[in-house]
Amino acid sequence: MTNKKWRPATGRRQNCLTSNSSIAQRIQNVKLSMPPIIFYMDELDRFEPRHDHGWVNCGICPFHQDRNVGSFTVHMDSGAFHCFSCGAAGGDILAFYRLKYGCGFMDALADLEKGVGIWTH
Repeated sequence: MTNKKWRPATGRRQNCLTSNSSIAQRIQNVKLSMPPIIFYMDELDRFEPRHDHGWVNCGICPFHQDRNVGSFTVHMDSGAFHCFSCGAAGGDILAFYRLKYGCGFMDALADLEKGVGIWTH
């Protein structure tokens, strides 16, 4: 893994991504702009992945009073997550965001778009 800090897209590409895009395209834009490892580094306490690809044991589960690092796993390629203690699971960073913040799908998508710097109307 490189030591480069992730930054949102800038320039012409950023401004052409509007809310008129299809929902599937908007999801893809967010996922391409924010790799799962960067997302989880911002969202999880004590996140220490041991390698860059595949399932890794990492972090403290944010969905219950977890004290054991290792019960929460994340898939570094897809962003899927699973906690073996409380059973929380989901398929991508959007599902994690919705579950953690208790918001709807479109609200979560809009918040993540803002987080990566995708300009919307």
